Amino acid sequence: MKKDTLVGSSFLLLIVISLSSCLKNHDNYWNNPDIQNTSLVSVINGAPLSMPLDIQFNGTQRWYLNDFNYTYRTSYTPAYSGDRKFYVFNRGKSDTLVAKAITLGELKRYSIFIVDTLSKMDAVLVRDSVMTPGADSVLVRFANMSPDAGAIDLYIQGQSGPVARGISYKNVSTFSGLKSAGNVVFEARAAGTGTVLATSDAKNLYSGYQYTIWTTGFKSMNTTNGKLIVEAIRH
Repeated sequence: MKKDTLVGSSFLLLIVISLSSCLKNHDNYWNNPDIQNTSLVSVINGAPLSMPLDIQFNGTQRWYLNDFNYTYRTSYTPAYSGDRKFYVFNRGKSDTLVAKAITLGELKRYSIFIVDTLSKMDAVLVRDSVMTPGADSVLVRFANMSPDAGAIDLYIQGQSGPVARGISYKNVSTFSGLKSAGNVVFEARAAGTGTVLATSDAKNLYSGYQYTIWTTGFKSMNTTNGKLIVEAIRH
């Protein structure tokens, strides 16, 4: 199972359709007449110290996922548009961890980040881009999902200018255009300082895609599944 893409064994699709986890050709997808009145949603488990999770939208069956662990995400999946309620549970349990009112626009794409620990767990809805990068380029944005890190600047290691500046918890920067490149290391720095809070593994940024670089975890923790880390999503 890939860390950045997850599909459940009993994953109930609202519409039977084959989806890629990375929708590079966005416009052609929406030409399908069977997916009107829907949105596309990808859910990310950004809740440190959490058990595997189940998720559900009101009016539908629970999404029983195979090992929806910390930092894993689902593929883009159709969900009915409009005012919805989004629920999070520990896997196979009935107690509700999150019950969040959200609004999904018709024919739009979203990421939902599940954040923080059990007592403060929340869901953050983020609108995803349908912009197309220029030739040999990518679009990159930064999402701060680290509860105690304060505002964060995002840098590429070895470069002097930031990709994003002063992004506070539960907030996301706008997309910026960058040249496609290999072995790119991102640094999360305390806003306005040179203090590096965490670095990513080396990432390959492939031409034509959008990327969300995101932080999760706690600055105050050092455990493997609790410390502040930098992850990447390719849309």
